[in-house]
Amino acid sequence: MANPNVRKNNKSFFIKVYNFFSGYLLAIILLSLLLVLTYFGTMAQVEMGLYEASEKYFESLFLIQYIGPVPIILPGVYLVSALLFLNLFLGGLVRAKKNWRRPGMVIAHFGIIYILFAGFVAFHYTREGNMVLYEGDRSDEIYNLTDWSIEISKYNDEGEPTITYVVGPDDLDGLWKRGTKRTFYNSKIPFEIRVSGYARNITNGKGELLGLLKAKAAQEKGIRVVEGFGVVPVDTHKSMEFNLPAAYFDIFDKSGKKLKEGLILGSGPFAPKPFTIELNDSTWSIDLTREKFALPFGIELTKFQKEDHPGTARAREYSSDVIKIENGEVAGDRIISMNQPMRDQGYTLYQASWGPEGAKPGDPLYTSLAVSYNPADQWPKYGTYVISIGMTIHFVQRLMSYLRRSARSRKKVNKENKGSNNREGINEVYEKI
Repeated sequence: MANPNVRKNNKSFFIKVYNFFSGYLLAIILLSLLLVLTYFGTMAQVEMGLYEASEKYFESLFLIQYIGPVPIILPGVYLVSALLFLNLFLGGLVRAKKNWRRPGMVIAHFGIIYILFAGFVAFHYTREGNMVLYEGDRSDEIYNLTDWSIEISKYNDEGEPTITYVVGPDDLDGLWKRGTKRTFYNSKIPFEIRVSGYARNITNGKGELLGLLKAKAAQEKGIRVVEGFGVVPVDTHKSMEFNLPAAYFDIFDKSGKKLKEGLILGSGPFAPKPFTIELNDSTWSIDLTREKFALPFGIELTKFQKEDHPGTARAREYSSDVIKIENGEVAGDRIISMNQPMRDQGYTLYQASWGPEGAKPGDPLYTSLAVSYNPADQWPKYGTYVISIGMTIHFVQRLMSYLRRSARSRKKVNKENKGSNNREGINEVYEKI
């Protein structure tokens, strides 16, 4: 027979855990941590840059923060937000008294939880990139500014890629560690590719390729030389979009025989053709490029307009006249400007910048469109509406309750004053008698 005291102690333990995770104490701790982490993360952007600071403080479960020489382990904003979601759900919805005559606070808590959930969806499912177009150009791809991938493509007789295999950023993660090599293969590719010596950046802030050494300089440092050059890592930029990676690669057939070696540098939308190899009467290319995503529609730039500040070469405003292409046919025209993005099928296209820098009057210009896919793009706005409705209901009910209490108090005071006046009148009559 089970001991009732043991069951009671177990029940008491779980109640204590539940009360903690749904209580005010945890909410205060979590909100205080959010304040501290936001401060540290904001200050770290000066030294680390936006992307690395965001990755360390806002996208992690735990992190190490140095206070002087002392290392302190702190939870990341991601973990704190998840616990805050749990705390609000248990304390604001489950544990809270359900008095439907006063639903305002329940509605407001639901709105806050909805915004936190929107942040979770945005973090895991948002895709961002850029599209660069000259007038007359058409594209249905966007480039990620910070993540790189290796594309292995097969070409037909007309020189057009027929199929492309991608080694994504997750597969390249950690390859920059010294001495790390990684081999990639696919049953449909007649060779294997081994990537080594991956450098996340080989350029300085001025665009000079300091990490690309000529053969003699590389040999003096004991660095591998391929195609007359060697690669040495350079410190990454605070703005990750300015990093230019490079890597060695070796190609082996299925038996393990080495066929070729090469050196690939990061390329962009206007970069020259990638490294190619002829194998079994087929042409294959290997390219280190920014990660690409396909859009469900195409965009063609018909006209780019730029207006400068009077007497200067600084742009005051600029916009792009584009045509939407869907299933190979024109599906409408749009204007994308600095304050007027284009929204379609969950994608938002913003007017980000233009180029090339230093273009002279009459030179062709390109437009740079920032593209974002965020399923929860409008959810925070809806959550704010829900919070506003809940708080409005709550304050109106509190106001009405206050007014009713005030009316009762005044009525009671008037009644007491009236009774007091009657007694004084009676006393006055008795005195006259």
